[in-house]
Amino acid sequence: MKKLMLFGIFATLCLTLSLGSGVVMAQALHDRADADKDGIVTKADIMKALEERYKSEDANKDGNMTVDEYQQARKKNFDDADTNKDGVVGIEEWVIYWCGTDKDAAKVKKPVKMGKKASRAKLMDANKDGKISKNECVAFWGGRFVDLDSNKDGKMSRDEYMEKMKGMAKMMDLNGDGVIVIEEYYVSWLGKDKVTIKNKPAGKAKKPSAEKAPEKK
Repeated sequence: MKKLMLFGIFATLCLTLSLGSGVVMAQALHDRADADKDGIVTKADIMKALEERYKSEDANKDGNMTVDEYQQARKKNFDDADTNKDGVVGIEEWVIYWCGTDKDAAKVKKPVKMGKKASRAKLMDANKDGKISKNECVAFWGGRFVDLDSNKDGKMSRDEYMEKMKGMAKMMDLNGDGVIVIEEYYVSWLGKDKVTIKNKPAGKAKKPSAEKAPEKK
């Protein structure tokens, strides 16, 4: 009877570990976008995966993701990446979350910083062949981890991450209206030259002008 119980516990543990691993892999954007499972992702593949991701982050399902919804989604990013639930994320956990592998992640030392002129896809595509390999994915997200780890202790806390994400949300909201529409979301990932907003190049998007004060009579 004891042997049977022990076997049952062992089987349950194995199933739990297997499912846990599956959840981590399923969360990797690179793997979801890699339709033919050859380890290579094109920019078109990324756009398809981003559409799904955008919908999941639009909490109230009204078709538009507010900056607040974006921030809430980032908290979920962090919690999902923190697989051992110790309250901090290491570079291996972070890279697995995005790429589905942590191979050579610990070797990444150079930070990758985001800016309005450089999209994620452009920064990831190191050899400029229009495709993103697993190695390129690891190099990019490992570099992002180095940048996000503000105190450089090799661990990223939620506070460190969320503080950086305030600036990211502001950067992604091109017209400053408090809503990150899907086109603006695409711009951050693919670049302004790849996306149009209301039939105009995304680079032409302007922030709303401030209201003029009424003239004194």
